[in-house]
Amino acid sequence: MADITYDLIKDTASFNHIPILTLDKRWYLLVPEVSKTDEIKYWEKKVNDLLKKQGQVTNDLKEVKKIKEQVIQDVVENMEEDGNDFRRKKRMNKNQRLIHEAKDKIESLEDEEKEIPRQLAEANRKLLVETVKMCYAKINENKADLEVLDKWIEATRIKLKKNLLIKHDKESMNEQLYSGMHNIFGPEIMGVLDDINSKGQE
Repeated sequence: MADITYDLIKDTASFNHIPILTLDKRWYLLVPEVSKTDEIKYWEKKVNDLLKKQGQVTNDLKEVKKIKEQVIQDVVENMEEDGNDFRRKKRMNKNQRLIHEAKDKIESLEDEEKEIPRQLAEANRKLLVETVKMCYAKINENKADLEVLDKWIEATRIKLKKNLLIKHDKESMNEQLYSGMHNIFGPEIMGVLDDINSKGQE
């Protein structure tokens, strides 16, 4: 039986459009904690870490854009002040620096925001492969056990049939013997003999 690997199924079209497994309750039913291999635990953590990172990057991006807008607003509001004021120049320089820093940070976060879905999809596909490997390993192990059990059940069934025939033969023989003795000796003697036989078996 061939091992299921990432390379064997990576080119399957639908393989590239699977939902995030750790967000699906059914996945946790399919893979309870006790069944998780080290590889499943690794990729599960990777997927969940990337989901958290994605949320963090989205929040950071909103926050930095908000700060940039506030700084630009401050620049606009202070443009008409006296141009020779030292504090104004210092403030304007600081605002310019903050705007540039915010712009660089936004570009960096936007790059990260584009990259995370690719990493997330990749980690999710690896998790799928490890999940499938674990499931098929269990299925194949159970199939092997079922073959052994089927053989045992079949052998037991044959033995049971033989034993039922032997039982039937012995019951028939006992009925014939008892009936024969009863016919010959009569009920009174048989009553006595039955009592003696019963005490001998106690």
